[in-house]
Amino acid sequence: MNTQERSFSFLAMGKIARKAVQSYIKASIKKNNKEIAAFDNKTLTLTTKELNGTDFEISTQGTGQLYYFWEAEGISSTGEYKEEDSYMKVRKEFYDRNGYRITDNTFKQNDLIVIKLSIVGEYSATIENVVISDILPAGFEIENPRITETSQVDWVYKDIFRGYPEYQDIRDDRMNLFVTVTGRQSNYYYMVRTVSKGKFKMGPVGADAMYNGEYHSYNGAGTVVIY
Repeated sequence: MNTQERSFSFLAMGKIARKAVQSYIKASIKKNNKEIAAFDNKTLTLTTKELNGTDFEISTQGTGQLYYFWEAEGISSTGEYKEEDSYMKVRKEFYDRNGYRITDNTFKQNDLIVIKLSIVGEYSATIENVVISDILPAGFEIENPRITETSQVDWVYKDIFRGYPEYQDIRDDRMNLFVTVTGRQSNYYYMVRTVSKGKFKMGPVGADAMYNGEYHSYNGAGTVVIY
């Protein structure tokens, strides 16, 4: 959108906000015909325990509009996941500091591991605003999210497909990369350290276009062992 269109969009959002504060609604949230919570015109948050079920009903009284959303996140207890590529393909590989690929997902405690995330569009069209999200297994800890020229992994700089994300969101349990996807493969690197011994579940690396859910890719869940 151009500047004028963005300005009108903000004005419209302001009108919606002013209208929303004039609402007064009460609501009853029921699970299996039993009330589990009541809404009285203030923000209400329900936990996983309360939402553990399948038959829900929200009945309202008053004037205005009531908005709600449901968000779920995590790895299933069975380890099952949906693996598919839709318009793009993302993959994850492990390497040691010397550039040798690790294929058995078995690591020694205190090892320095290089994670390679590669992504490519399945067609020539450019896909903007894509987020690659790599959730780490519990035994990993991010060591160096920004591999620089002074690091110990010189072989990374020889990768002609190495890409640079437009933005990085570095968290304790995951790495989020914001990128643009094309028909040419791009590879992104960061380092982790294996800090805890044990056997850990690993979720798939995922890539999603933020404004079009049809463009996505999920791949590579499994189990890692740190000895």
